[in-house]
Amino acid sequence: MQNSRYKIFVILGLMLVLGLTSAFAAGGDDKKNQKRPKNTGILSVKSTPEAMTVKVDGQVVGMSGTTEGAEFYLTPGVHLVEVEGPNGKTFSKEINIVKNVKNCICLNVVERVTTKKCPYDITVSNPDVVRDGDLVTFAALDAVGGAAALNYLWKVTPSNARVSSGLGTPSITVDTTGLGGQTVTAELEVTDGVYDASCRQRVVGSTVVERIPEVPIEPIRFDEFPTVSNDDDKARLDGLAIELQNNPNVQGYIIMYRGTDRRSQSRTPEKLSRMALDYLVSERGVDPSRLTIVQGGTRPTTTYQMWLVPPGAKTPVPND
Repeated sequence: MQNSRYKIFVILGLMLVLGLTSAFAAGGDDKKNQKRPKNTGILSVKSTPEAMTVKVDGQVVGMSGTTEGAEFYLTPGVHLVEVEGPNGKTFSKEINIVKNVKNCICLNVVERVTTKKCPYDITVSNPDVVRDGDLVTFAALDAVGGAAALNYLWKVTPSNARVSSGLGTPSITVDTTGLGGQTVTAELEVTDGVYDASCRQRVVGSTVVERIPEVPIEPIRFDEFPTVSNDDDKARLDGLAIELQNNPNVQGYIIMYRGTDRRSQSRTPEKLSRMALDYLVSERGVDPSRLTIVQGGTRPTTTYQMWLVPPGAKTPVPND
């Protein structure tokens, strides 16, 4: 951080002009051939390193000289002389002008540069990695701690990253829900309203959001039983109907296994499948689109195997 200060060094002098016969310019070399008006005194103004605007009694009369003084003819009496320097600095003095007397003003502008450290030095602290759905905190840390009050302007990407708290403060919290596989970046601009031109800081922190591994959805084996009679089978099918009514997004899946005993010859999977579908749809009011009945392998007795299949679950596989 640099502060520039300008100081004007002034040299004033009076020169008595006797028997003056040379012509003096009024405010510039282009008028050196003009005669000096009678009953006037001379104001000579020189400035380094550059010319400056000269005012007399509030009126601009010309520019100061640099290698030699620019001369201005003034009537006798007290005049307010102003020379406008850099950065709004102005030399101002009342000068008594006397006939045939030369008044000299010499100005030397010196620039002093003061170097100071910024009163703050900000970094952003944040975790390197979080998981989808975690809250991540980005915090501004000041290594200097010399600023009484700072302004914090946060900008977060991607655009769907939601800042849940902290905007305008030294730390923010970001909700990473749905950001798995992306990187959340928080850009911070810090100012203090005093040294902004030289000390304004922009710092960045980034956190990788990992995806949560997908857990496969498994079908649920709800019931399995050998066929006994239609009434007994319907009582067990009632349980499946109730589960489907209580869980409208779940599918019903029945695997029929063929029995190898003599009794199973009359209670075949094909026959029992038609009975089960008709009962669940006609008497229990189950939507037929939510039911699937397939044939499996063999068992000692014809057997029902009933499954509940949630959305996204894989289809049950018959087993022998």
